[in-house]
Amino acid sequence: MGRRRVVRRFAAFSLIEILSVLAVIIILIGTVGFALRDNAGSSLTSAQNTLGSLIGQARAQAAVNQTEARLMIYGVRGSDERYLRLLQVFIASPQGSTTWVPVGSPVYLPRGVYVVPPTTTGLLATGVTWLTNPAPVSTFGTGPNPNQITGTAFNGANTVFFVQFTADGSITPTPNPYIKLAVTTGAIGTNSLPAFNNQFSVRGILLRPNGAVSYVNSTDGF
Repeated sequence: MGRRRVVRRFAAFSLIEILSVLAVIIILIGTVGFALRDNAGSSLTSAQNTLGSLIGQARAQAAVNQTEARLMIYGVRGSDERYLRLLQVFIASPQGSTTWVPVGSPVYLPRGVYVVPPTTTGLLATGVTWLTNPAPVSTFGTGPNPNQITGTAFNGANTVFFVQFTADGSITPTPNPYIKLAVTTGAIGTNSLPAFNNQFSVRGILLRPNGAVSYVNSTDGF
């Protein structure tokens, strides 16, 4: 009787199968990357809309109460999560006074999104170089914490950033040609300060002297 030949078949991937798997992996990586970018973009859009809404509220409060109104941004450097994320509308009471009374509730920007101050020194992640022409930074007023009712979210803050409106809704002092309000993404760094992580991930608002708002969706719009 003749011997039976036993042929052992070893499973192996063909070139087509390998390429197919690689293609799937590349698609998955791209999908995850897109989702992450889209999430950051959504947060920036939300922050931008929050700024626009609060500006509208400040102008409305100035008109209704016939007094000055401010949109204030918490500016105590490296304090806590309020730094560059906490905003609230205040009105001068009475008109022309240095006592500012909060209106409505304080608002936080989405986690991981910050208002860009006039200077980014000490606020950049490693390897990030902030753009300079045009510079996507905010150009609002800076000053010591004004007189406020005890117990507000801004109580104890020795520095605030602000945009101030008169009773007719215009900005004071008059900007030339406009005020910039910029927001960007970041994370708390080792120095306990926000570290802005993408110089191209910036959105914001331009404020004309009469209070008119323009939305900016790219860095070159500043």
